[in-house]
Amino acid sequence: MIQYPRKIRNFGAFVDGRSYCGRVTEGKLPELKLQLANHRGAGMDGTVAQDMGMEALRCELTLAEWPPELVKMFGTRKRLTLRPGAMGEEDFSSDTYVATVGGLFAVTNFADLKPGSDVPMKLTLEADYFRLLHDGEELFEIDVRAGKRVIGGVDQLAALRASMGL
Repeated sequence: MIQYPRKIRNFGAFVDGRSYCGRVTEGKLPELKLQLANHRGAGMDGTVAQDMGMEALRCELTLAEWPPELVKMFGTRKRLTLRPGAMGEEDFSSDTYVATVGGLFAVTNFADLKPGSDVPMKLTLEADYFRLLHDGEELFEIDVRAGKRVIGGVDQLAALRASMGL
C-alpha cells in the first residue's frame, strides 16, 4: 500500500519565550554539517573524510513586521523555539517537533522600502546551541560552547572531553 509522507504543515515561532505566531513568515533552522579533512595514508587507494568538528550553525527568521523588541535584541544572546507540526493524509494526528536554538543575534536585515508592498525584516542568529525533539524524544542536542554533540542519545564528544579533563 502506498503511504503519503507526513509533511510539515505549519509552525509556531517563539523568541525569548514570547510568541511571534502570525508575524513570522519563514523560519530556517541551522544546517547540521561537519567540517571535514581529507586523509590519505600510505597504502590507501584514495582519501577518506575525517570529522574535524561542526561547521557554524546559523538560524534565520523572517517577519512580516519590525517588532521593536526584536530590533533591540541585536547583539544579544537569546534562545528561540520553532515548533513545526507534521501531518499525513491518513488521519488527523500530528507529529510534534520542537527546535530550540540559542546564540547571538548577529544580523538584522530590513528589506528595501517599496510603496504598496511587504517590507519584511530578517533576523540571523549565529547559533551555539541546537536541540531537536520529535514527539518528546530527543533526536539531537548540540552545545558548541560545552563541546557536546549528542545524536540519537550518543554523546559523540564525551570521550574527547574526558581526555581533555573537562
